[in-house]
Amino acid sequence: MVLTLAIYIGLVLGLTWAELKEIPKAQQTLKPAAALGFIFIAVISGALDHQYGKLILFGLAACAAGDLLLLSRTSQKLFLAGMAAFAIGHLAYISAFVGIQPYQFSVSGIIQAGVILFIGAGIYVWLNPHLPKDMRFAVKIYVFIILMMVITALELPARGPLTLAIAGAVMFAMSDIFVARDRFVTPSPRNTLAITPLYFGAQALIALSTIPAI
Repeated sequence: MVLTLAIYIGLVLGLTWAELKEIPKAQQTLKPAAALGFIFIAVISGALDHQYGKLILFGLAACAAGDLLLLSRTSQKLFLAGMAAFAIGHLAYISAFVGIQPYQFSVSGIIQAGVILFIGAGIYVWLNPHLPKDMRFAVKIYVFIILMMVITALELPARGPLTLAIAGAVMFAMSDIFVARDRFVTPSPRNTLAITPLYFGAQALIALSTIPAI
């Protein structure tokens, strides 16, 4: 596992450099390799040994498909297809999280969910003026799905490998904020300094949460 993680970190650092320097061939090689990396991490962590792991593995595979679709930075259709793939991935994560710790209504849980939804609404209000009109509905749905992913992750018991899923879910949402900034608000290669480490770090943590100590 140590060697696998070391190779994975190397791939992510290489991809970050390739995206910062805008080197298409390196991006097209390193991004799929890194995506396969987080899937492999889940498999060797024991994802196939229990239902939680299988759902997480499905979500990781859906996100990997989204990564491939988003290799193109010019096609709106591919961008929407990539969003759909990531939405499917988030829904798989939600199913996994709820299956481990079904959401229970409590005052603290409701307040926590309300705060997250309020923050998400604020982010959408900031983003909305920059969105093409024909993408606003799709982005709104996607934002809601990822917020629900974070809410259900925060309901997980903070013990053992599941703490990694909690951190991963939050990091994933943070990376998506920078993706939206890069795509719609302030495009810049520098955004990758936040996007790539946060996203691939999040996926690795979620993959490692499948270690069967849950």
